[in-house]
Amino acid sequence: MVIFLRANAEKPSVQIHDECITAVNELRSRRDANKPRYVIYKISDNGQSVVVDETSSDKNYEAFLNKLASATDDKGKPAPRYAAYDVEYDLGEEGKR
Repeated sequence: MVIFLRANAEKPSVQIHDECITAVNELRSRRDANKPRYVIYKISDNGQSVVVDETSSDKNYEAFLNKLASATDDKGKPAPRYAAYDVEYDLGEEGKR
């Protein structure tokens, strides 16, 4: 589940690009070999919108965490990132989900 909060009900302070919605929908619904495992989002350089920073089908969770921890802005300073990750779990006889 992805929740976006707005500071002002009339006008959002940060816009959400359509590519963000498309990326998370692919994460949730695709079932082929190229299905993304995660989507990483960031605030755009101008601070006006949320944009997709990266999508990947890499199943290595440690690599995903390292990407989040090492994220920088355009000046090389540490910068926040927001992510959606598709966790696979095994329900035994009921299969993987």
